[in-house]
Amino acid sequence: MSRLSHGLVRRSLICAGALALGFLAAQPADALYLFYMRKDLAYLLKKQPKTVIGKKIVVTDEMTVIWPEVQQRKDRLKGTKYVLFDTTYFRCAVPSDKMGSHLESIADDARKGYGAIIEEVEALNTKVQKGEMAREAAVAERTKLYWRMHRVYSNRPIVTVFAKVERADFWGDVVGRGNGVATEIVTLLVDKIEKPRRRWYRTLDQ
Repeated sequence: MSRLSHGLVRRSLICAGALALGFLAAQPADALYLFYMRKDLAYLLKKQPKTVIGKKIVVTDEMTVIWPEVQQRKDRLKGTKYVLFDTTYFRCAVPSDKMGSHLESIADDARKGYGAIIEEVEALNTKVQKGEMAREAAVAERTKLYWRMHRVYSNRPIVTVFAKVERADFWGDVVGRGNGVATEIVTLLVDKIEKPRRRWYRTLDQ
């Protein structure tokens, strides 16, 4: 190859590389998230979790409950306070300062519906702290109250979640952690939540 030809090839490669970098830089941040239908992601988490753990995903699903602060459950990760919520298929956690207007409005509506339930949970917690009720009995009563909370979300508001799939320790102590055992429960660590586009209100599974 002549010196001129070699120079042209080299400049072409440099230009191509620059264009590729420019193309990547021009992509919206949402392009970094892998899109999944909710049933597909749920299947992978159950059957092939290693294929999605650690990845950033976007999925749309129905909200089933936002867990209130009165519950006896961890809500901090690496110093950050999280709000925990469930959808039909997933357990999710979002930093309290990243709930966004859509989730905030859902939470506000829910608080109006389960205010009395929260008062009952708080009363149970107080009884346990004072030694007036056994912890086992309190757990059984809390479970009944939490199911009542689920019924508050009977209209199933829809959310689009941008998240990283992780095994995060929000759902109870992990036995054998000292020996390297990790939690089996997968959590979507949410970066942001949006109100879904109109098409999702027709069907979530097509």
